[in-house]
Amino acid sequence: MLDFVNPNRLQDGRECGVRLELRLSEPDTLPGSIYASRALSITRGVCRFDLLESAPGAQDRMHWHPEMPNGEGRKRLYDDELARDPMGWLGRQLRDAIGLLKTGGVDAAERFADDARLLARMADDIVADATDTLSRSRRTPWPPVERRDERGMALA
Repeated sequence: MLDFVNPNRLQDGRECGVRLELRLSEPDTLPGSIYASRALSITRGVCRFDLLESAPGAQDRMHWHPEMPNGEGRKRLYDDELARDPMGWLGRQLRDAIGLLKTGGVDAAERFADDARLLARMADDIVADATDTLSRSRRTPWPPVERRDERGMALA
């Protein structure tokens, strides 16, 4: 769940909802014996889905970042289909991970074909979790937030 106030654009107000990122994970390739502990690196986000609202149920700030150079979500991309059916739209995106990786600028995206198939099989579960989390974020009224970090994210 995400509770965000952009410190550079306070006039935009509070946004609450769900943020999902597609990231890559790759095992290290350093030499080692069969007993060596292998590292697993998780990259910065390749693309991001922000299912955010300015008020519970508004669905007015839902957008995505199909490209994230260095993990930075630049310009927000709004999609009419995302606004109409956010969870259906999210599920369709998750079932096309290779397309997302290509759009996100990942070289040789096809090398993640096995992972993409696994993600496609998990899409319904991910959408169900996102639906549940978005429902919890829609509590009325939104609880007050006492502290935020420098990015505007609520601190527990």
